[in-house]
Amino acid sequence: MALSDLQCRRIDEKLAARPGGPSVYFLLHLQSPAGAADLAELIDAISVQKTELFRDESQLSALRTHVLEPMVARMHRPLRLWSAGCATGEEVATLLVMLAELGADPGSTVLGTDISETAIAKARELCFTSEQMQRVPPMVRDRWFVPAGLGRFTLVGHLKERARFLCHNLMDMPYPRAEEGQGFDVIACRNVLIYFTPESFEKVVVTLAGRLAPEGMLMLSAAEPLLRAPPVLRTVRCDQAFFYARAQEGALKTPSATGLPAVAPAKAPESPISGRFPAVGATKPPEPPAPVQPSGPHLEADALFAQALEWAGGGEASPQTADTLRSCLVLDPDLAAARYLLGLVLEQRGALAEAAEEYRRALRSLEEGRARATPFFLNNARLLVACVRAVERVERTGGPFPQR
Repeated sequence: MALSDLQCRRIDEKLAARPGGPSVYFLLHLQSPAGAADLAELIDAISVQKTELFRDESQLSALRTHVLEPMVARMHRPLRLWSAGCATGEEVATLLVMLAELGADPGSTVLGTDISETAIAKARELCFTSEQMQRVPPMVRDRWFVPAGLGRFTLVGHLKERARFLCHNLMDMPYPRAEEGQGFDVIACRNVLIYFTPESFEKVVVTLAGRLAPEGMLMLSAAEPLLRAPPVLRTVRCDQAFFYARAQEGALKTPSATGLPAVAPAKAPESPISGRFPAVGATKPPEPPAPVQPSGPHLEADALFAQALEWAGGGEASPQTADTLRSCLVLDPDLAAARYLLGLVLEQRGALAEAAEEYRRALRSLEEGRARATPFFLNNARLLVACVRAVERVERTGGPFPQR
């Protein structure tokens, strides 16, 4: 992990409170079986465990339409999903409910893993507070959750049985395998890799790809686009999300007009209930607010941003990608998602001082409430976290850069 200043302070406080403070002997203790409890306490001090069910609805809607529905219709067998970095189990419950609503084989399972033993212990309960449930549509809640007292809800028993949990560090080998040693059909690793160093990020992506089934899909967050997808993966671009499919040797690839793999167009729901699955977002969540429909320069800026996303998602970002993003920002200087993506492109090219400046400017727009949400980066709160981490990452790599 690329530890933030706050995380470093938390560790320092834990070590300062310990008799004897930090020492070589304590490091050896942490690496031994006897130090497992102390190591777990330090991990909890730096772990991010705040999450909720059905977060980032637009991405989940794309997952349902472009990935899970076709898999259920085509495979006629139990599906195997993995939530890597599952925190306290919200994403595991979300995936189990989505599979059930789509009529997936009852033998389908979801594995949840996290570095924190404390988080995994909570995740096994699959019991959530009203706050964690705020994005769950009422019909979905009533169908798949039962009240557990004190304003909490627990997943119904027969779905709980389809979940399993392991404590796993993504930097440790071997990685988990699906039942019977098969690959996973979907691996979700969202808002985890933004906390990693670039080297660890690349290592984890390649290793996760090796755990996918032949037709499996990797799902990262919108804040974690693969500007350089490894050869083992190909990018699948949907309207609201990127997915990364395990590349098949010798497979015939028919590119779309954009140069990216073609995907089926999203189905337009006839009502708030689409098929057996309530449309994600059918119940309006309290956060984030619905984006204002752009017009004039904003409309043109969004078109340029969409064009840059296609290039960025198709492999290594080119100088043309950066130029398009700069043109976009001339039209809308507070389009924080475009500025963040420009920072990623510059960081990839080694222009760390320029990247840091773009991340900072995006961060200011978000903190001051000037940034518009875009169709692809709807969650400005999560984008703000990604910008904070990006600034810390490039400053640790190249030293603090002067602010302008």
